[in-house]
Amino acid sequence: MNDTALQSALALTAAMLAAADADAWDEVAALAARRHACLQAALGGDAWRLRSQVVQDLRHILAADRQLAERASAARRQATSALRELRGGTRMQDVYAANAALG
Repeated sequence: MNDTALQSALALTAAMLAAADADAWDEVAALAARRHACLQAALGGDAWRLRSQVVQDLRHILAADRQLAERASAARRQATSALRELRGGTRMQDVYAANAALG
């Protein structure tokens, strides 16, 4: 068990949550890739001999992942809604412009 790699994974998890709060989803993805490498290093070798603190840290990471998934889903819904509103506004402008040209 590589405790340094696990601590790095925890720090990256916190950074991922902060990036999600800022709607910086590209940064979340980049941090997730770095965290994945840390987790692979942390759980290599004798990972089956996990101490209770390690198990607790891994549970924290999994809980954060659930939060990130919920936030990403909410952001996707908001983006979809904003896109629909934008498309609707564009259509209204087109109708207005067409009516103005006729009138």
